[in-house]
Amino acid sequence: MNLVDHIACVAALTGCVDHDPAALAADEHLRFDWYRDARPRDERAFLETVLRDPDKAMAVSAVAVRIGARATAAGDFSAWAEKVAPALAHNSFLRDRLAEWRLVREVFEGRPVNPDVVLSASDWAQRKLAAVVDGELLMLLAEHGRTRRVRAMTRIPRPARPRDAATLPPLRRH
Repeated sequence: MNLVDHIACVAALTGCVDHDPAALAADEHLRFDWYRDARPRDERAFLETVLRDPDKAMAVSAVAVRIGARATAAGDFSAWAEKVAPALAHNSFLRDRLAEWRLVREVFEGRPVNPDVVLSASDWAQRKLAAVVDGELLMLLAEHGRTRRVRAMTRIPRPARPRDAATLPPLRRH
């Protein structure tokens, strides 16, 4: 499948008719923005198709951004993640990122998490957690965080935050 055919497949999944296939084929930055902003009817099929883009690095980045956007939005991220997980199964980075966003959401929603899972999480996930946790998890990361940066983040004074399961606090994306 050539790139123009690939773009046509993505357009069909999104119902998008007002796009310029030639411009999208010529500029991966435009394609990235198009993938990021798309509103597909079937997210799993959409992600599978995006990951077949010839520019693999851009495609993985676009999918990672979509995962992060969905994770920080209101709604049932867990159900969405379960639905799209098979589309990401062949890409270890995306599979791990999805799992780590699940962990961050579980922590923020006040669900119990396994400390071993927190300690085995990537530096990225531990930084996200260090920015929002308190109590025992904060102490765990303060003592056993993977990096000096994670451990230092736990010492930043933080106001008491009520937990609202509907939305995550604004998190800086890295």
